[in-house]
Amino acid sequence: MLPIMFTGPMRVIPVFCIVTLLLLTYDKRLEAEPLPKPTKADELKQLNDPTLLVTHVSLESEWDQFKDGAERANWTFTGLWAWRVSDCQDWAIRFTLPFVYDRTDRGSGHRDTGGLGDVEFGTGTAFRLNDKWRTAGGIELHADTASDPAFAENVWRLKWGWGVAHDFTHWFSLTANAEYNRSIAEEDNVRPQSYLDMAVPATLILPQHWSVSAKYRTVLDFNNGDRWAHTLTAGIAKRLKVPVVLSATIEKPLSSGTRRFQLGLTVVYYFR
Repeated sequence: MLPIMFTGPMRVIPVFCIVTLLLLTYDKRLEAEPLPKPTKADELKQLNDPTLLVTHVSLESEWDQFKDGAERANWTFTGLWAWRVSDCQDWAIRFTLPFVYDRTDRGSGHRDTGGLGDVEFGTGTAFRLNDKWRTAGGIELHADTASDPAFAENVWRLKWGWGVAHDFTHWFSLTANAEYNRSIAEEDNVRPQSYLDMAVPATLILPQHWSVSAKYRTVLDFNNGDRWAHTLTAGIAKRLKVPVVLSATIEKPLSSGTRRFQLGLTVVYYFR
């Protein structure tokens, strides 16, 4: 019998491990074959849909406004390389490198800081179940590599992710994603991390290669009294004549916390 009857976060760990292992062992050949060219609609949906693995590089800029007057800017470079495994399966590896700049409130007496943040790298696979349903899963490592303790999380953390997407029509799709995060090493007496991150994004494809999206996200923190946090995100994107997608988002926390809102701007270049 599989050991999934645990309480709290231990109930989630084996489930995510089992799902990830099943996905990773589905096809052992891993013969690299070129991916077919994605449609322009796929490139727009890929912004919120992890079941669409398309080779690309991106630069994401985020600006956070906090209630105490402090601000944080993040510039995150991401590279993803995907290849075809079979007619219904793709594989990918991903690397993420952030640069962070913190500007504190002038009256706080703290200095502004900037530098490299914690890098992440991982691998995953996606399956096309039919012409309307897709699923994907993977594992990612968050490394404690920040150049300044002001914006370092001081943890090494593993993340197991799984998602399902459905195209209701050629112009509307809905995705459900779940990621379980658990720290495997902590620095400087940081408390262990164990939380479940779930999101439901929807994408509406518009004429002239535009799209709008909305996403509800909730996080369950197992190490903080099973506390829930909720956010809503709205976005708009445009696919240019060249294989580049520009997108802008605004995120608003629905729960009490230090952050007021977050603005984001992303540039994605797709290799064809």
